[in-house]
Amino acid sequence: MKCMVRTALATVVVLIAILGGAQSSLAAKVTTISLADLAHQAEFIGVVRVDRISLGIPFLRRPRATATILESWKGQVTGHVSFVAAPTWICDISDAEKNDEAILFVRDGKLLHAGRGRMPVFTREGRRLATFWSEVILPKDVITEEGPEPEYRFIRAVSVTGLRDVIATMPSATSAAK
Repeated sequence: MKCMVRTALATVVVLIAILGGAQSSLAAKVTTISLADLAHQAEFIGVVRVDRISLGIPFLRRPRATATILESWKGQVTGHVSFVAAPTWICDISDAEKNDEAILFVRDGKLLHAGRGRMPVFTREGRRLATFWSEVILPKDVITEEGPEPEYRFIRAVSVTGLRDVIATMPSATSAAK
């Protein structure tokens, strides 16, 4: 009997060691997505200004942001949109900051593609630009430039107007853009 217990215990220890080693070689990573697929998946696309962020309850409820719709490109035309404003896993960049302006791609109250569906808007030399991460693949003819922090090469910028115009031509994005 003691021999069977020792064998079972040794087997469990070996399995834990193997699985632990396998886990350390695995890496979580967000896959790429085309702008067309992002637009197709979204229920709402538009420019918003974040009005408030609710407090979350650890392990029970994530913080939610409520934002005023400034421009609707797909889905709800006026009013407010609400979305989860905190990451759900290590590579998720879902976030919100009060009074920030951003382009959102939202489905079921969540930012799409691990937070890549939030593109903060900033101004450079009088031009409105949207920040996007390298996992979002824009059409080849869309001009991009350095993001707001050039040291992060995986974060780029695109003209808000140019992005709106590209999305308006996508068959999967029923557009309200003017």
